[in-house]
Amino acid sequence: MSRFNALLLAIVASLVTPAFSADPPRGTTTAPQPAATETQPDIDPATGLARSSVVKPLTDVAPVPPAANPAAPVPRGHVALILPIASPTLGRLADAVRQGFAAAVEAAGKDGPPVNVTSIDNEAAGLVDACHAAQAAGAILIVGGITRDGATALAKSDCNRQPVLALNEPQAAPGEVPANVYMASLSLENEARQVALMAVGDGLHTAVIITSNSPLAKRVQDAFEREWTRDAGQTVARITFTGGPDDAPLIRDKLADVTADMVFMALDPPQARMVRPYVSAMLPLYATSMSVNPRAEAIVNLDLQGMRYMEMPWFVQPDHPAVMVYPVPHGMPIEEERLYAFGIDAYRIAVQLLRGDKMQTIDGVTGKLSLEPPSQFVRTLTPAEIDGGRVIPLRAP
Repeated sequence: MSRFNALLLAIVASLVTPAFSADPPRGTTTAPQPAATETQPDIDPATGLARSSVVKPLTDVAPVPPAANPAAPVPRGHVALILPIASPTLGRLADAVRQGFAAAVEAAGKDGPPVNVTSIDNEAAGLVDACHAAQAAGAILIVGGITRDGATALAKSDCNRQPVLALNEPQAAPGEVPANVYMASLSLENEARQVALMAVGDGLHTAVIITSNSPLAKRVQDAFEREWTRDAGQTVARITFTGGPDDAPLIRDKLADVTADMVFMALDPPQARMVRPYVSAMLPLYATSMSVNPRAEAIVNLDLQGMRYMEMPWFVQPDHPAVMVYPVPHGMPIEEERLYAFGIDAYRIAVQLLRGDKMQTIDGVTGKLSLEPPSQFVRTLTPAEIDGGRVIPLRAP
């Protein structure tokens, strides 16, 4: 081979940059690692796409403080994805986000920016330290903070001197969030507000709310009521379901004592399935995705017949152009699969931020994503209904 050809090959090789760092610091991951698929009896793969399975979550990533990482090549001008994969409590959820992010990187191919993934064991000091280390290594965008505390830590740190995409909502008033901190989340409160608007659009005016004592249920109830009241809806009764076996039949008696034209439930899936048979089929029933497992067998969801709620296109529109691009993680628990889909959209938001066209609406797998000034990406979901135990879309959002 001539010296000219050898030199040409060397130049070409130097220009090739992998999507994920080829040799990341110890304690980081660069792509999903194969693992055995876990059997989940309530999963209905037939409702997903007939695509190849994605890899399973990591289980053996040891926490390594970023400062202890040995010097190693990392991509300059890269996106840094920092997740608590090594956390005993958050690890599986964080890794589901990573898998979705990785699926989006693979789909983007060479057109996407390089990504470096760092595993941490907490979203307190570890997250901020990892952010500093990533920026020192050339990161031009930080993505992390899947918990509210983590998002708050990023927003209040000096990492926000460069763009940050927080994967939850910081505990701060909108005006207190730095200009460089953008936010996206799987907010159930946002879903509840959209459900209230859907019910108003359906011509309904008076509601009974059935909720549990869980903090999450109370937050969903509060978000629904605030939007419902703002749009001239009236709450005529509130019923608390304790979850006891004898409590569900009492719902029917309590509903008989009030006059309303709809019911809103803020319950988890098992509770919703217990309560639904005692709500008259003549009363329109609404909920959020908190109450539904869209991957459950049809026989499991039969008791939710007629219930309307807001859902991700990922679960109800498998032929959606954006959804069809990505593999479905068969066998993944529903709460993790939602985060997997969120990871896909997080990458797409990151790319849009880097391109500088942040105001453009993204037709995402978790909903239509639009930037609500100054820095909140809001999801508009797809109205859906349970029919014969299956989740079907009602109409385009």
